[in-house]
Amino acid sequence: MSTSDRSERRSSQRQLTDSDDRQRNPPRSQLSKANKYQRYVSRRQMLAASGAAGVAALAGCMNDNEDEDLLDETDLDPVLEDVDYNENYEEEFEVVYPSPELNPVDDDYIFNPYHPRWNPGDLGQEFGFEYLTIYHTERSEYLPRIADDWSIDDDTLRTEVSLSEEYAWSTGEDITAHDFVTAYKLDGYMGLGMQDFVDIEEGIYAEDDYTLVIEPREEYSDMEEELWMTEWAETNLTVSEAQYGHFVEDFEEATTEDETQRVQESLINYEVSWDEVMYSGPWVFVEANEQFADQVPNPEHPIAQDWEFFQRTGMYVDEEGIQSGEVDWGDDTPEIRDVPDKYGTGPLPYDGQSFAIIFGNNDEYIRDHPEVRKAITYAVDVPYLTESTATDGTEYDEYSAGIDSLYVEDYVDADALDAMPNYAPQDTDRAAELLESVGFERSNGTWQTPEGDTWTLNFSVGNWFESHSEVISNNLQEFGIDVDHYVEEMPTWQATTRADLDFDLTVHLNYGQARNYHPYSDFDGIFNDTNLGLFTERTGIVEEDVEVPEVGNPDGDTVTFNIPAELEAMSTADSEEELVSHATNLAWVHNQLLPAAVCFPWGGGHYWVNTEDWNFDLESDDWLTSNRLTHYLLENGLERV
Repeated sequence: MSTSDRSERRSSQRQLTDSDDRQRNPPRSQLSKANKYQRYVSRRQMLAASGAAGVAALAGCMNDNEDEDLLDETDLDPVLEDVDYNENYEEEFEVVYPSPELNPVDDDYIFNPYHPRWNPGDLGQEFGFEYLTIYHTERSEYLPRIADDWSIDDDTLRTEVSLSEEYAWSTGEDITAHDFVTAYKLDGYMGLGMQDFVDIEEGIYAEDDYTLVIEPREEYSDMEEELWMTEWAETNLTVSEAQYGHFVEDFEEATTEDETQRVQESLINYEVSWDEVMYSGPWVFVEANEQFADQVPNPEHPIAQDWEFFQRTGMYVDEEGIQSGEVDWGDDTPEIRDVPDKYGTGPLPYDGQSFAIIFGNNDEYIRDHPEVRKAITYAVDVPYLTESTATDGTEYDEYSAGIDSLYVEDYVDADALDAMPNYAPQDTDRAAELLESVGFERSNGTWQTPEGDTWTLNFSVGNWFESHSEVISNNLQEFGIDVDHYVEEMPTWQATTRADLDFDLTVHLNYGQARNYHPYSDFDGIFNDTNLGLFTERTGIVEEDVEVPEVGNPDGDTVTFNIPAELEAMSTADSEEELVSHATNLAWVHNQLLPAAVCFPWGGGHYWVNTEDWNFDLESDDWLTSNRLTHYLLENGLERV
């Protein structure tokens, strides 16, 4: 593809408006290790004590139930009797049927965001909790929810967030700054928040009930403002001071790593049932039985309290419910076939994630030779993979630069982008040349290692990506690579295969990052992610000091980059030019060394909605937020046609 063709194609597929002061948001990114607050116990130590279920809990997503029970008894009592909801909702409200088979009966789902049975992606759980702000991916701005307004000091980045006084917990208690302080502190103590940039004990506090203050460490006071926003702005309020504040006290009183770890384990094991939890968002579970579960509008939510419809979940199973025409909105699965005409789809927000082939460090040839990683990638038909498995209209990633292709142009120098090798179109001749350059030979159609052994790749994936991995496996085997391809239930894969790095290659979404719209967040995930990071887990593939051809010239002289220094400089860049410079350097490193092959941007928030019976507006840009369907309903409500 020529440079002019690339530039034209980039222009046609851009989905963000140009703006120097745009804001992009990951909710609370995994942070760099350079200045790790030493009191925090490592994630590995904590998970070793918690077992496989703890691994799944901190993985960030979990769709299936785990049989292993590591729960402690709690002191919580049901609070449903304190919720002033309309008990005649079945007679007086319209009913809508979502497609997920979500039912918290028998504690199949637990409403503690640190627990193995918590899944933020499930409609029932994310619908139940409100955000400080949410991010609009088309307008490139944060939209207030519980936050009324905020101000950031130009010199120190001291941030004051004024909260709306209209929001309350489902039980009637006001939502205050103390609740957000509890949430930020717990995330920090669990190593999942902004503890690198903020002193968790001193830098987050409530000035009064409706004023939240966040102060970065002094060494980060010159941090780029839009990156600073990503660290706190999009916070989902899933914990209350009333139910979780005692954990903050326990963390503050802990004086040793062992004591801190015990508090972490206690928090992971804290069981909060559907009828015990305080809900901050638009929906409240009021019924859960063996057949279904009901969510009614939260009477304390300033918008949802006026709705006259409720959700009955657990009646239908994902795509079967859509194909039968029984559900009113469906899960974000664009690949469903035979969808009835009654369903339509709104515009699709992007997720800040990319689907990627991720290389492990067990196979010495994959670990030690970029040529081998490139050969594997060239053997895969990424355009076909994208066309056959991604949302309609998705363009494949032609850079594999480590930054989501939908905003890579905003942060990487155009000349460097144009000079990057494009690994996406299948090129088996080039793949063969690269393998042969390392000493591989093809015998009877099968690739042999330099030692003369059949080269077999361990390709283990979670079942979210079964169809994607089949395409990849078939391509590799057609090329002559012996592949041991197997699919596991996602919680099993997370808790065993990923935790043990038991793969030569796998597939996932951009190192597990979600809703990330900034190059620092992307690259910090690549190198420091606590599951698949190159410095933290997949060690040996890329060192801290790397040698690559000079930026923009694949055939040029070799230059050396120190990756931690580039990351640190990126986090405190005080100009767009400086930010682009460091992002370009790391994007070039990723493209040249290819620790993962980034295939295509992952569309987020795809919903099949019943436009025959309900007045869904498929032209509204209210679909284009990180909060997806919930935001659309909060802005538009829902009525019968």
